[in-house]
Amino acid sequence: MVMWHEVPDGAAEPPASVALATTRWGAGPGRALLLHGIVSAGATWWQLAETLAEDGYEVVAPDLRGHGTSPRADSYLLADHVADVRALGTGWDLVVGHSLGGLLGALATDADRRFTRRLVLLDPVLDIPDDRFESRVVQEVADATHPPSAQAVRAAHVAWDRRDVAAVAAAAQAADAGAVDRTLRDNAPWRHTDVMTRLVVPTLVLGADPAHGALFRPRTGVELMIRNPSVRVRVVVGAGHAVHRDRPSAVAAAVRSFSW
Repeated sequence: MVMWHEVPDGAAEPPASVALATTRWGAGPGRALLLHGIVSAGATWWQLAETLAEDGYEVVAPDLRGHGTSPRADSYLLADHVADVRALGTGWDLVVGHSLGGLLGALATDADRRFTRRLVLLDPVLDIPDDRFESRVVQEVADATHPPSAQAVRAAHVAWDRRDVAAVAAAAQAADAGAVDRTLRDNAPWRHTDVMTRLVVPTLVLGADPAHGALFRPRTGVELMIRNPSVRVRVVVGAGHAVHRDRPSAVAAAVRSFSW
């Protein structure tokens, strides 16, 4: 269901949010929001979500528009995705975002400093170089058009928990290829690192290991820590882009030590 907002004649129409489907764990008193990456879904957060629920959080993990069981939409601008996320509420104690979800968490926090008390970004996709953009789009759209089977996911990630394998395969099956394509192409050029320099809430970036396909560059992390004292950056050694699935214990420990 699309919720349109009436605005005065001549005024710029704000982004229209859609009601996102959510997966939930725990009952509080803390409140945590987990934002997945492209060609994924909220249920893929099960491992970190269960840990946070045990620690006393009510955990909410939405399916972004065009993903999982959330509605498909007419627009996939980053502003639209952020409007959806902000419609889930504000005053979160912790927001964790992976990849695209990391960027959305940063943008939502930049738009409203009350959005969360603490922000954790897992290998966030802040910038995609122009010469790599097309290949990135082709790869992501292919994953949604011809989603890998559970067997293929297992073969590519032999160390993953079997529940991660099943959840990732199911999420790729449910993602809309057109939504994936437009989320990337309609927001080009993809240059959003500057949002990190404006954040005022404590922010932890857990980057993937450059030797294992990191998208967030360590050099960017050093520059951000110099420019913004609210940002801390760590590299999760041995982890690829899906840091929370490659090194779940290390990520859970880092989030736990940072979140309270």
